[in-house]
Amino acid sequence: MNTTANLEHTSETEGPLYAAIDLGSNSFHLIIAREVHGQMQVVDRHKEMIRLRAGLDKNGYLTEKAFNKAIECLQRFGQLINQIPTQNVRAVGTNTLRNAKNSREFLLQARQALGHSIQIITGQEEARLIYLGVAHGLPASEEQRLVMDIGGGSTEYIIGSQFTHTHLTSTEMGCVSVTQKHFDKGMITLEKMERAISACRLTLRPHQVKLKRLGWDTAIGASGSIKSIGQILEQNQWSDHGITLPALYKLRDALIETGNADDLDIEGLKDERRPVLAGGLAVLIATFEELDIEQMQVSPNALREGLIFDTLGRLFAKDAREISVAAMQKWMRVDTQQANHVSFTAQALFKQTHNLWQLRDNEYDFKKLLNWAAQLHECGIAISYKRYRHHSAYLIAQAEMAGFNQQEKQILSALVLNHRGKFISKAYDEIDMHRDTLIRLTLLLRLAVRIHRGRDFENLEPTLYIENGNELLLEFDEHWLEQHPMTRLDLETEAKRLEAAGYQLHFK
Repeated sequence: MNTTANLEHTSETEGPLYAAIDLGSNSFHLIIAREVHGQMQVVDRHKEMIRLRAGLDKNGYLTEKAFNKAIECLQRFGQLINQIPTQNVRAVGTNTLRNAKNSREFLLQARQALGHSIQIITGQEEARLIYLGVAHGLPASEEQRLVMDIGGGSTEYIIGSQFTHTHLTSTEMGCVSVTQKHFDKGMITLEKMERAISACRLTLRPHQVKLKRLGWDTAIGASGSIKSIGQILEQNQWSDHGITLPALYKLRDALIETGNADDLDIEGLKDERRPVLAGGLAVLIATFEELDIEQMQVSPNALREGLIFDTLGRLFAKDAREISVAAMQKWMRVDTQQANHVSFTAQALFKQTHNLWQLRDNEYDFKKLLNWAAQLHECGIAISYKRYRHHSAYLIAQAEMAGFNQQEKQILSALVLNHRGKFISKAYDEIDMHRDTLIRLTLLLRLAVRIHRGRDFENLEPTLYIENGNELLLEFDEHWLEQHPMTRLDLETEAKRLEAAGYQLHFK
């Protein structure tokens, strides 16, 4: 059966297809689905064990072998999704790509191989998406849940109810990293296992008090390691209902008795899981012991399902990024009335220029990014007015903002940093694409900020003419500039700033 040809055919009644790609530290996952009556209907799944984390050398670089293996996998993924609209595709990288020193070079080649950009997400964002995916696979309930997900390089813990989380934690331990550190050459002894479990408990301990204080009614595990271990316990009749600590101890003892996962002859253990079984088991036992978990259910959903539902939310419902921006404004006591007026004028200028300047992209919504930059450009004032644009940029770059990936936060940070004063061009250096576009977005934001410096709280839609791409004429209503002499002076200053950036500004 030709999968690609099958995916090309989607009628209006079937609905559009969506794709989510999870570039994990151990395996790469692709899920293709469509929304049917509010539910996600899976059309295709594909997984490959890339073991990206194991491909890091001692200096923190992806080896050539691991690099190429990952790119080849993405080429195959690209074939499966080449008929799906770009806005319906989400691809994210997690722990290993967050930490690899040649991650930027990898992402450039990965984009070409996949046909879509790959966004690096923080541990907190990873946890949020995991919870979203797991929650959508559970029946409606008011119960409080602890969701745990063991990845290759990190383990996430989330507490929430229904579709809302109340706590997110990402820890630096995973099935690959723990296996590499404590089970050299695959050898498993009682001493090695006890040392690995103790190390994992120490990693989790700083979060233990808060997790236990929040509490939960049900514990749920997600992703490969937990699903694999749950399957082993069930098929060997060590546990009747989910995962329990006594059952985990039986698997631990079987591993120690054999001495190596490669030699373990046991029902339910797939060959692809053998290299990381010991590390995943150590993380799971440590969690049960440290958090006093009695029983854990296993979820079929995880990060990639969360990506699908988050994409549907962005397209048809409430965008999590809007909630994050509003929360940041509240947290930093932003003057929202001023922010709204700056945003209004910036959006009016965008509307006039987006066709001529081609301010569009399938992967980034530049209009939304401009709006969010306008909403947050003054958030740093809560720290200090002096150098506040630097404070604003730092807050955006460093804060955990649900829904935003690393690249989006870099773009926002660069826009906000340059919304006034001299252009700091190096702010755009870490952003792989769209440099000219981002400078033009910054220019629109700068003009809006200048126009509203007087905080007179009026919605303005000045006319912006552009010639030859970089010659700007800003036209106001008759006598407006005469009535706003400070704005005239500001625009004269801005004309000099923009000249240094290669643009000519005139106004009347």
